[in-house]
Amino acid sequence: MNPLLEDTLRRLAVHYSGQDVEEVAMNRPGEVWVKMAGGGWQARLDPALTEDYVVILCQQLANVSGQVFHRRRMPLLYTTLPDGHRFTAVVGSNVRYAMGDVQGVAVTVRIFDPERRISLDRYGLKAKSALAAAPLLHGQKRYDDSPLEDLLAAVRGREAILISGATSTGKTTFLNAIVQYLPSESRVLTVEDAREVVVPHPNRVHLVVSRTETTNGVDFMRVVDAVVRMTPDVIICGEIGISNAPGVFRLMTTGHTNFMATIHANSPEAALRAFYQNLAQTNPGIDAEAAIDIIGSAFGRIVQIDRLGGRRVVTAIDIPRMVRDAVALNDA
Repeated sequence: MNPLLEDTLRRLAVHYSGQDVEEVAMNRPGEVWVKMAGGGWQARLDPALTEDYVVILCQQLANVSGQVFHRRRMPLLYTTLPDGHRFTAVVGSNVRYAMGDVQGVAVTVRIFDPERRISLDRYGLKAKSALAAAPLLHGQKRYDDSPLEDLLAAVRGREAILISGATSTGKTTFLNAIVQYLPSESRVLTVEDAREVVVPHPNRVHLVVSRTETTNGVDFMRVVDAVVRMTPDVIICGEIGISNAPGVFRLMTTGHTNFMATIHANSPEAALRAFYQNLAQTNPGIDAEAAIDIIGSAFGRIVQIDRLGGRRVVTAIDIPRMVRDAVALNDA
């Protein structure tokens, strides 16, 4: 780690380096909220966490990651801390805490623990050892009557998988769990705005593209152009948002349907609409029906994750082709 950055991070690391910490949030100077595994948020006072400190930390993180950060011109930063944690910050007039405030800070650190392995049964799914011997028939409506076995057969068959859910439902954790079922000889490429996907396969490449302005001008679309020339078996796109939706859509229209991604939505139907809406933000003239048809045809499965009674549970594993037809019918 950069020695200067390491020294600056110490103030904040006091709060996120403890055992069983899942997330740390700062809503205003001098105070942090810490979320423990299996528990709620706990407030802590820390006068050392000033607004000036947050600005200095963001400037150093931006320099290290090749991004642009400025208190007034670009007061937004998405990046990964040296130990793998996801860091998001907004400062200045875009943040208000109380009535009458004219500026503030908002910081979130999502903890990455490489030792934390979540099995699929934690999501209410049970695997069967007989799955490994199940025949793969690409294009079949279902590989197996069991939703889990059907999903894992689709993963092993390198079909595109979209994981849908609200914030903190465990989408990336679930993605990390199913990546382990990809054939061991697969060449896997990841393209993320923060390094979160854990790939056990030896033949892999991890690419990081910022959601904000960068010093080298490399955006998601340029990286996609490079990725498709690097002969991947599977591309993992991370979370689909406004910035990368056009790039992922381009993969679909050029025949690269061997990818995985996550998206914020509360149902498989909403996931298709959310993808289209992200795409339409940068392509306002795009045909909605045609776009949803392409998106629905590209993914092999949509996995829906929800929180039920404090637990993260898979509530649906749908074939997008069927969902797409339902969306089209409802829109009509």
